[in-house]
Amino acid sequence: MAAETYINSIDDLAAHEEVATPMHHRITLFDDNGQRKAQATVLTEIGQEHYLFHDPDGEAFARVTVADHAEVLRITGSEYRDLLGRAYYLLSGAGANRNAITDAVATLTATARYGGPEEPVHLRVGATDNGIVIDTGAADWAVIEVTASGWRIVRQHGVNFRRTTKATALPVPGEADFSLIWKYVNVEVADRVLVAGWLLAVLRPHGPFPILLLLGEQGTGKSNSSRILKSLTDPSGVPLRPPPRDDRDLLVAALNSWVLALDNLSGATPQLSDALCRLATGGALAGRKLYTDTEESAHNIQRPVILNGIDDLASRPDLAERCIHLTLPTLTTRTTEAELAAQFKVDAPKIMAALLDGVALALRDVATVNIGVLPRMADFAKWAAAGVPAVGFTAESFITAYRSNQADAVALGLESSAVACTIRSFVERQGHWKGTARELLSRLNHEAEADRNMPGWPHSPKGLQTILRRLAPSLRSVGIHVERGRDSANQYVALSCKPRGKLPQVPQPPEEPDGRMAVVAHAREACTVAAASVEFDL
Repeated sequence: MAAETYINSIDDLAAHEEVATPMHHRITLFDDNGQRKAQATVLTEIGQEHYLFHDPDGEAFARVTVADHAEVLRITGSEYRDLLGRAYYLLSGAGANRNAITDAVATLTATARYGGPEEPVHLRVGATDNGIVIDTGAADWAVIEVTASGWRIVRQHGVNFRRTTKATALPVPGEADFSLIWKYVNVEVADRVLVAGWLLAVLRPHGPFPILLLLGEQGTGKSNSSRILKSLTDPSGVPLRPPPRDDRDLLVAALNSWVLALDNLSGATPQLSDALCRLATGGALAGRKLYTDTEESAHNIQRPVILNGIDDLASRPDLAERCIHLTLPTLTTRTTEAELAAQFKVDAPKIMAALLDGVALALRDVATVNIGVLPRMADFAKWAAAGVPAVGFTAESFITAYRSNQADAVALGLESSAVACTIRSFVERQGHWKGTARELLSRLNHEAEADRNMPGWPHSPKGLQTILRRLAPSLRSVGIHVERGRDSANQYVALSCKPRGKLPQVPQPPEEPDGRMAVVAHAREACTVAAASVEFDL
């Protein structure tokens, strides 16, 4: 069948149907001499009509105009390859050869990487000069712009967001009512302010992000609570993931999700514990690009994480201090998943609107909110304290709950470590001790005849030194100081027991003239959606 029977130019294609290609030039199947062009040539010409660029990591992207909006696609990804194949089919009436698509993608990738501009590309949440922008995940690629003065939904914008294949749309914000969330997230009343603070942090474009750890017996709604929190921040067709097998699995999951929700963990290996620490506060996660080569792919990445399980998951002190530990109460009433999903679809827009109000308030007040002496993960603490008044709490209630939770986490981490327990017992009796790591290991072995056979007990002075570096911050918080140094003879370790100081208190808010207490982060009027006519499907 002759090519002219089909659509043989991009101009004709535009008249035929809307396609993801701007119609700036006439692209035909034949050259000026009437000779049919190679498939790779036509595919490359189609791709060169797109806006080609690369991100700071050198990843190649194409911004493609579709109807009245733009989509950002990774050039080497399956979606963009399918887009090129579809355009070629509509142009010629025949499918493009796989090798031709590969050749075209290689040329377009080089064009974007070496000839295109560098622009940031975000996943779900990004930063702008004026505030924060959030990808709605909707079909029209609209975003939510949040500033210190409010928020609005915008369809026409120049912000680059990449999407993963499983990403779905956020709830469309409506009239704000954050209290509805507690119908779906089963936590103790005293812990609700911590969940609110964590949610506000998730809608911030950078960390640190404390890990939300949901523990409880079977039937406490751990998985459902995790699913609801994920749906309000980074909804996905597959919201909960099984525990990763190794660092590479964790890296792939983090690169393809803004919020990583790991379901039903029965424990955390030392390797996974260290990787989660890096994910929470920032650090490189690495893995081989292919199992058959030695080249490594490393990414410095931060992500919000939800963990749930029955057993204690954060037994290592460094992970415990990066977690918000919540023990879920037993459910007193139950409903079917279908009924819960239907009701959540009604309530989610109101919860979403309240969260956006909180983000706007945090942008406005984060620089001025007073939380006293800064705790660990101070950036998170200040942000959450500044935003929680918009969702029904006070800055003081948040920081008090957060300090208490951190103290419990430190105690839990120390109690879970046989070495820490032995050191505490030893130093509290001795008051002060100094010697080599080998001598200390010998003393600790004598102190703990049974515990030294447990997994994780050091079997060499070097192993003990490593554990001491990990435990030192937590031990210091309970009054045990670890010092390492060198004298004229050897490297030494000095342990001393000091009185434990009280946790710093949050300064009390000033009193107003009538005797009432003024809130540290002031209340604000609720934000409204600028484009009231915007509609999405949940």
